[in-house]
Amino acid sequence: MRSIGIPLVLASILAAVACSSDRILAPKSGQAGQLNFPANMFAAYSRTSLPGTETVVALNDNADVVGATATAGVLWHGATHERTTLPVIPTAIANDGTVAGSIDGHAATWKNGRATILDTATSIAKAICRCETATVVGSVQVNGETHAALWVDGIRIDAGVPPNSTHAEFTSIATGWLVATAVVRTPDPRTGGFGDFPEAFSWSPTGGWLPIPQPGQLAVTTIVSVNSHGKAVGTGLVFNIPETKAVSYDLAAGTAVFDEGSFLPFFSAILPTGINESQQVSETAEAVDQTTENNLGTVALIAGFGSGFGLVLPPGVIGDQAVGINNAGIIGGQSNGLPVLWIPNP
Repeated sequence: MRSIGIPLVLASILAAVACSSDRILAPKSGQAGQLNFPANMFAAYSRTSLPGTETVVALNDNADVVGATATAGVLWHGATHERTTLPVIPTAIANDGTVAGSIDGHAATWKNGRATILDTATSIAKAICRCETATVVGSVQVNGETHAALWVDGIRIDAGVPPNSTHAEFTSIATGWLVATAVVRTPDPRTGGFGDFPEAFSWSPTGGWLPIPQPGQLAVTTIVSVNSHGKAVGTGLVFNIPETKAVSYDLAAGTAVFDEGSFLPFFSAILPTGINESQQVSETAEAVDQTTENNLGTVALIAGFGSGFGLVLPPGVIGDQAVGINNAGIIGGQSNGLPVLWIPNP
């Protein structure tokens, strides 16, 4: 079973984004499902379809891609996108082809046709270090709590939860860096009481849990992807202002900033989904209609770290989603409800 606590909270953030859509402008649709963005807003990319209907969840630096349904997974391998059905519901894939995810509610990996269960407890492997595949990270259920966990050579290390939390999960790992989102009991100025809200953390075996400084007056933060330079991306939400903002984290410097430029006339919010070693960021944006001020849906973007500005991945179809990016700048996601890759033009 997949952990649902943090995803449910993230769903509420997306609902807040939808509520804010009447404040931002977007172009009218030119044809069914496609937006008329100015030509200079499109990235120099081409879209390639993958066979099947699964939802893309991750890709590696060799452009191997994994996708998932509610009960199974698929691997698209190499330049020909050779399709293999997987027994694991995947969440990540390393450069050597090791797939991380879950099988029947247990953290698991798959490689070269062999599946390995990492834990007998209810758990999920959320991420894997692309170049150090002995380390897998995610979460495990312990006495009714969701603990952040990592498995090193198949042995679980229970990182527990930060103070005032009963739910934490590691979301990304890169050489030298490990990050998590935890639900933390926090004062709620709207009520004068307390509420349970996501907060971004880093973690290390020697230093334990380290809250990441929040830019401005953020009440809710998430962290979804980190690279080996300690650059990471996620989202933030301010109390009483239902607008989800893109956040750039510099873990080495201990700083975090809003990508204020994200709120262009065409978008109501931008949600980062991945960052590569060249500081390129994959994003999914919410667009709204300039005339009706209604929410139109999502489009996929590529941006630079901390730039606050994303270029649209062509052809700019409503419903497009970017889920991750590799070190060649290739982005995986969905377009027209089907699995695709966006590949940089030569």
